[in-house]
Amino acid sequence: MATSELKDVTGFILREFSYKETSKIIEVFTDKVGRISIMARGVYRKNSGLLSLTGRFMKVNLSLYKMKGDFYGIRDGYLVESYKKSAKNFDIILYKSAMCDFLLKTIDTNQKDTVFKLLDTSFRALEDADYGYLNIFLGFLIKYISFSGLKPNFSTCGICGRIIDKATGYFSIREASLICEEHKKDAGDVIYLTRDDLLYFMKLLYTKSDELSELSPSPDYEKVARLIIDYCLISLDIKKFSSMDWVYKRLSERN
Repeated sequence: MATSELKDVTGFILREFSYKETSKIIEVFTDKVGRISIMARGVYRKNSGLLSLTGRFMKVNLSLYKMKGDFYGIRDGYLVESYKKSAKNFDIILYKSAMCDFLLKTIDTNQKDTVFKLLDTSFRALEDADYGYLNIFLGFLIKYISFSGLKPNFSTCGICGRIIDKATGYFSIREASLICEEHKKDAGDVIYLTRDDLLYFMKLLYTKSDELSELSPSPDYEKVARLIIDYCLISLDIKKFSSMDWVYKRLSERN
């Protein structure tokens, strides 16, 4: 969307980094145009009122003007939500970092409305929850990839099409599907899922973001979590990145 002005744009700050002595560059996912890059000039000067609008994870409303290249500048704006509670929680900061870095590598502008709503409800769910943060994070990932046209198939074998009894199952990342017993060797690497694993996986996909914290994870939730993360990264051809590596490490620490 090429325009000289963007007024009343609401967005989430995915990334921030200093530029020269007094300025900052921020990457923002907005409701109207998807991801944009903003040059926040002079925010570190004493008389600037913009520094409070450029912090990572914040939800802000901005009026912007077009600069040279792909950058926008800030005319004015206001803070919509700072998420004060979750800003002090290590787990939430970790999961938000991985979510934002994931979006920076995968954004599909055709899905901007859906992705914005998903990010909005997920951030709000993390702020309101007292536990179950991993559920919200995993739900975000599997919902995002489903919106991208890569929804996993839990109904039929991805190779032969046979209806599968969901008492247990084998999941193939390559086939994006459950695989029947007969064809599990044809699907490459498959991961065995118990009934509890399958139910947990499906509930993460179909439960609303604000209800995810209440889900009871399967006994082997680490296996399901790693499967979902691997499925998302492999399906979208994304290499592992540092914040997601920290999520993997955190999963191991919990057991």
